[in-house]
Amino acid sequence: MTRSSLLALVLASVASFAAACISVPDGPKKMCDATSDCDHAHGEVCESGVCYGNPPPGPFAAVISPPSTRHDLVPRELASVNIPSNGDLGDLALAAPVLFNGKVVQFCPAPMTDCDTTASLAATIRVARGSQFHGGPGFQTVVNAVAGGSFSIPLPRTEPGDDPFTVTVVPDGGHPAPGVRSAAQQVPPRRLALPLTDNSTNNRIELGGAALPVVSGSLSDALGQGLAGYRVVAIGHWDPTEPTVEVSSVAFTDASGAYAITLSDGLAGTVELVAQPLDGTVGATIHLTNIDATRSTTHAITASAGLGPDFPVSVTVTGVDLSGIVSPIAGATVAITGALNQGSTTFAVNQQIVTGQDGIAAFHVLGGAGIAPSYRVSVTPPAGSPLAAVFAQKLTLPPAPGLALPIRLASRVAVQGAIADAHGALLSNVAVTARPSLRFLWTLDADPQAFVASIPPPTTVTQDGQFVLWVDANIAQVWGEYDLVIEPPITDDAPAFVQPTELARDGTVTTMQLGTIGLPDAAFVHGKITDADGAPVDSAEIKLYQVSTQLALCSEVAHAPTSCPIPATLLGRNPAADGGEVQLALPR
Repeated sequence: MTRSSLLALVLASVASFAAACISVPDGPKKMCDATSDCDHAHGEVCESGVCYGNPPPGPFAAVISPPSTRHDLVPRELASVNIPSNGDLGDLALAAPVLFNGKVVQFCPAPMTDCDTTASLAATIRVARGSQFHGGPGFQTVVNAVAGGSFSIPLPRTEPGDDPFTVTVVPDGGHPAPGVRSAAQQVPPRRLALPLTDNSTNNRIELGGAALPVVSGSLSDALGQGLAGYRVVAIGHWDPTEPTVEVSSVAFTDASGAYAITLSDGLAGTVELVAQPLDGTVGATIHLTNIDATRSTTHAITASAGLGPDFPVSVTVTGVDLSGIVSPIAGATVAITGALNQGSTTFAVNQQIVTGQDGIAAFHVLGGAGIAPSYRVSVTPPAGSPLAAVFAQKLTLPPAPGLALPIRLASRVAVQGAIADAHGALLSNVAVTARPSLRFLWTLDADPQAFVASIPPPTTVTQDGQFVLWVDANIAQVWGEYDLVIEPPITDDAPAFVQPTELARDGTVTTMQLGTIGLPDAAFVHGKITDADGAPVDSAEIKLYQVSTQLALCSEVAHAPTSCPIPATLLGRNPAADGGEVQLALPR
């Protein structure tokens, strides 16, 4: 897995900070009758019974989005939002879209007669643009173009200084039955840069081309027999900072094992050939790396005799439940991975099965002497389980096929505490979620980092202010650090909050007492969301961010991405009420 792929996982995990927000649809409870009842010395003013103002320090940014019914408006990023001491955000204007429309067609070199240059292909069109502020969510929309039809995509207008949109067009038809090769399978995806300052109509996005590189060859087993029915594709990227994706047409090997795929243009670096056996077939996925993306090449791949035959094996997962009884664990995800390297070619086994009520996951792997020593097993318990995850534990195949391998899960650490408001009153019905911190994730190497990011974060709701969460003490010899995302009910007039929590570096510790976590006081701010003409937009939404200017973490950990994508902190979000009025409670 590439670092950019991990970055996508990291950001996907960190993006869940969006939960660290509060919605106040009916406004705070009455707090004042006059400004003298508020903290006027710090700028607070009394309006409609609420003390607005005295916000936390910035810098701030925002994203405002129209309701789904307003097709005449598009989301807008506000890279810099000034919140005055009185908390009045003023008018926040949405923008009218510009349209990008057309159809996706197949390139047909003359004098071919078996393809139709006018018929449009079914395709997925993804339009994206990076955020205009550090750590922001950016813009992304996905549209499915149907075969024989056209597409029309409303987008924010590209203003001077804005980056262009990136348009990625992926033809459908990459997963049909073998032997049925659709027109969409015969052409590769395409990436375009799109600065859009006005409506752009009747565009023809042509997929394929006469001069594009072709990767061809054959797949055969150790006896030289063709491997039929393998799905063959190349993965790579147009931008090296992005995760790898499929960047070629799709082929299924014939009876002789032959394949040929066409690469996209404009690719960055090399590509990797990936050939997967049919679902339900026991076989290794073949990876051939470092293929030149700029010229046509041929590669004949012969599987190693060290892969061996089908070897059925079962993994039985048990653990001690809260009553102290050893029980089978249902709903645990068990993954077996292994690989046999042969020069630049890797034959990989990567299977994942969820245990049944008996705690058993039944696999079929390859039992050859070349790959068997590489097998590792990882176990992810069900969400909220008090049992610990297992990462990359060595798996030794049993002496005979079909025998069970037992795995006993250890206990997680119980993180206990209480949640109180700014005045010390304990709060019930507060949602508390433990998410791995960036420091924890970026201290881990690539594979364990991806594993931790994939573990469902534990969450609970306080009762009489009390909570208990079960978290993993360490993964791959790295001690856990977590961010507790605390979300009070909207009726409490208390802000959401994130509490960093570092576990004790002691394997004998099973419980960590945090005591009472006091939420900060709430600062109330308000504004009005309008359209481009100043008319209020009911049910529009604002997300208000605090932009991080402290990037020291990236130099303190071993595996931070080069771009240091520390996300902006989402302080609050809320839909607009009647008249476009919107109110937020922010943590001071």
